[in-house]
Amino acid sequence: MTAPPSGGRGPPWDDIDQCFREFRESAVRLVERVNDLMSTVPTGPTDARKDVRLVRSVFGKWSMEVLVALHGSPSAGFEELRRSLPGISPRVLSLKLKGLEQHGMIRREIIDARPPRVRYTLTDRGWTVAWLSDPVLLFLEQTEARENDARGARS
Repeated sequence: MTAPPSGGRGPPWDDIDQCFREFRESAVRLVERVNDLMSTVPTGPTDARKDVRLVRSVFGKWSMEVLVALHGSPSAGFEELRRSLPGISPRVLSLKLKGLEQHGMIRREIIDARPPRVRYTLTDRGWTVAWLSDPVLLFLEQTEARENDARGARS
């Protein structure tokens, strides 16, 4: 949890709420604009199921961890990634890297050296997803901090 600002006051929850409301409205306008440009209209549960399948396929087990590792170290080899992800087997890491590459989230580059090496980096799409996830994570962190503050005040 973040320390309160000077003066002993708690976090400015009303201001934080306003920031997230503005971001939410901006995100809604973006989705509407893109749908208009693509001449698509969401059709309800069918689109929602398709979205869930896409999210599961891109962000299945270990995928987020791989993306976070590459976000923190923009270029990494296979062994670097494996060491940064305790508990992942080489086979699973290989499968996740291939899947993320197929979804256009990461780029696999073969380095011409003796022995040949491979480096993985986030693509523009991968960076965009990483940056778009930041507001969601920030929102979750802030609401968790607020709930913790409220629990502490009741105790």
